[in-house]
Amino acid sequence: TVLADTGGIGTAVLTPSRPVGGYQVKPRYPESARSEGIQGTTELKVLIGADGSVGQVLVAKSAGHFDLDRAAVEALKTWRFEPARRGREAVATWVIIPVQFKLE
Repeated sequence: TVLADTGGIGTAVLTPSRPVGGYQVKPRYPESARSEGIQGTTELKVLIGADGSVGQVLVAKSAGHFDLDRAAVEALKTWRFEPARRGREAVATWVIIPVQFKLE
């Protein structure tokens, strides 16, 4: 569970958002970063809507390469989530999602 700020009227216990199933789009590894041997993790701040769709996607922490960050953002925009809930009510919430790029 997560404690969420309710705008000055205290906190509310939420069940957190989480990705749905294994049907998420995996970010493509940009050739520009691959050819330079660049690896890293992009941390994305993602607004998950009450319907489980992705709203805004912001880079909270860069992987150190613009193309890695862009690939992470583009993939996350297509994901679906089980929305956060306040009791039985589905609510929008922000989550931080790390996206790791590792050459193998």
